[in-house]
Amino acid sequence: MANINLRALHEQKGNEFATRGAGLLRFDEDFLTATNRAINRINREADLATRISRVTSISGVFVDLDADYEDVLSDGITLYLLHLGRRPAKNAEPLVKQVEERFSFGISMIQTDKRNDQHDADSDDDTTDIAQLGTLGD
Repeated sequence: MANINLRALHEQKGNEFATRGAGLLRFDEDFLTATNRAINRINREADLATRISRVTSISGVFVDLDADYEDVLSDGITLYLLHLGRRPAKNAEPLVKQVEERFSFGISMIQTDKRNDQHDADSDDDTTDIAQLGTLGD
């Protein structure tokens, strides 16, 4: 499992929201706030076995979430940047409702993957009696 590189997401969001010059420090603060809000929501709704740690810095930080879900975290960060009043660059204006729907769907996919992994782990146990057919060794 590879974790998500926060620096790469920060650069992506900086381009998406056309952040330059003096506003960069403020954007960094908003980015951290948005990231932590997205992490909090994923923690609450995805019911992960191990909670994702909140972040306090951008440099050299990896978010404890499988890289397969980078798009989910990215949507969450975008959503909360929009909620914080950030405006996207021209021609990159996502609708808040669409981003919210993608983020919610992504969290439900994390839940589904988690349940499937648990089911697969349970199915690997050959000692489980399924439909009264007996267990291994009977």
